[in-house]
Amino acid sequence: MDDRDIALLAASPLFAGADLLELGSYLRTAPVSVRSYPPGSTILLAGSAYEELRVILAGEASAEMADGEGRAVVVETLKAPDAVATAVLFAPERRLPVSVSARSEARLASIPRGILLGAAARFPAVLEALLLDMGSRLAFLAAKYRSASFATLGERLADWLLERAERDGSGLLSVTLPETKERLAAALGVARPSLSRELSRMEDRGLLAVRGRRIEILDERGLRRALSR
Repeated sequence: MDDRDIALLAASPLFAGADLLELGSYLRTAPVSVRSYPPGSTILLAGSAYEELRVILAGEASAEMADGEGRAVVVETLKAPDAVATAVLFAPERRLPVSVSARSEARLASIPRGILLGAAARFPAVLEALLLDMGSRLAFLAAKYRSASFATLGERLADWLLERAERDGSGLLSVTLPETKERLAAALGVARPSLSRELSRMEDRGLLAVRGRRIEILDERGLRRALSR
């Protein structure tokens, strides 16, 4: 890797805690490759072996899964400097459950599993960041599974808001989105415009107030009634 790519990789959450000079020294001699992909091209296919961690250095990509009718459904949108499928890299059977395609001109680094493990052993901050990333993805999938038990987007959103407010335990009926609305929309199984429209409808009904990434719950009972319909 050259110095520019090392600097881009060091900006990712996985490597941000490592000393830049030491990280650069480690990666310059490692078999880490970098490849560019034009918009719309396939980066990885579902079912393919996943032995190298991909980290997006520039651009955007989408993780997609085919539905029952063969249509591609976007599961997650990934942007630089996101890592792709960290948990799969350490699964018993390392095969991707989704296809990954470039949404714009994208450049990705490919880090062999052994090199990543070496970095985690050498830099404790990398190990901690790796575990945190896998944990957050597990929480993301758990939220997505939970939301599938509710029929409508309004029910899924109401459940998410109430569960998150209770988890925060601040005593204030407000929620600060820890992720982007796009990521929350993916967890709820909808497109971001649909999520924005539902938030607006709930705001018009006086159930909540949206203040950027902060959502104030104005009518808790109203939200709970939405779950019992």
